[in-house]
Amino acid sequence: MKKIDELKQSLETIKGEARSLNAEGKVDEAEAKLEEVRSIAKQIKIQEELDADEKREAEKKMEKREEVKETTIEMRQLFGKMLQGKSLTEEERALAQSSVLADGGYLVPKEVKTDINELKRQYKSAKDIVGVLPVGTESGSFQIEDLASMQELVNFDEDNSGLAEQNPKFKNVEYKVANYGAVTPISRSFLQDETANFLTYLNGNFAKKAIRTENSKIFAELKRGKTAEALSDIKSVKKVINTKVDPIIKDISVIATNQDGFNALDSLEDAQGRGLLQANPANPTEYMILGMPVHVYSNAELASSTGATPKAPMYIGALSEGVKFFDRGVYEVQMSEHAGFNKNQVMARVVERFDVKQADAAAYVYAEIPVV
Repeated sequence: MKKIDELKQSLETIKGEARSLNAEGKVDEAEAKLEEVRSIAKQIKIQEELDADEKREAEKKMEKREEVKETTIEMRQLFGKMLQGKSLTEEERALAQSSVLADGGYLVPKEVKTDINELKRQYKSAKDIVGVLPVGTESGSFQIEDLASMQELVNFDEDNSGLAEQNPKFKNVEYKVANYGAVTPISRSFLQDETANFLTYLNGNFAKKAIRTENSKIFAELKRGKTAEALSDIKSVKKVINTKVDPIIKDISVIATNQDGFNALDSLEDAQGRGLLQANPANPTEYMILGMPVHVYSNAELASSTGATPKAPMYIGALSEGVKFFDRGVYEVQMSEHAGFNKNQVMARVVERFDVKQADAAAYVYAEIPVV
């Protein structure tokens, strides 16, 4: 709109100049100005058409957003009715058909799945540091090539037999997703809440437990089969990063530790009193060591060792290559009156499906640092 206003203002100015030149008898110059007027008039017309198209497109997007919003609200309300055991209309039954499971449970629709995922983002998830692979089947496999044995590209123009020599270097990683769930007791009065607030409560309770479970499985796979590198001072930390982490994966490498480990790292200083940890200039809430982001998890989730000299765990390297999280990407809910019958409660079970497997063990280092 501003551009059109500027063009119109310029048009009026040049028109005035053309009239003045014409009055002074400067016909040729006046004609040149009129040519400018015609050119600007065309620009205005084109811009008005563009603006009209943009307005129509914006209106279409707004209508689509409203439709999506209405559908989302409708599905949330419908899912709430289904879990409450209320009768559905023919139209609602048709809409809910894809959510009903053979065993009496319900597949969580994407609208409610989004709510659960948003709630999970409130907590520190170890999925942020490993490789997440969405899978569409209950089991399967994929092949990886370990960093330590990775081969160069084969020149097919000179010799295409090299590909066969590379095949044994690949490793097959199999996965089989398991069901992980939380059982939540809900009072009948709360369940019958017309605003379906029980669903918010159910999702929130599941999200907290899901993050804790996912993190536990990820940390277990990160440690599996690894021998700890001993850390004690700045030199030892730098040596592990500089010599144990392949430079080819340095840019995607991170450091994951617990509160004890972070505190130990925070206490390390060089001879000039400069700390090892440095604030990330792009994100003041994030710390880095030699350019690697440091992710901190609670001691309750990622525990330090016990004994005379407790040590904090630390994982350094491309953890996204080291461990893979196979995410089935579905949630299921089932209601039961039996377990909570004597307490006038209904038991709600929410289930997710995933598996976690170590992939490239050479992509990262496991280290330990004394707790201070």
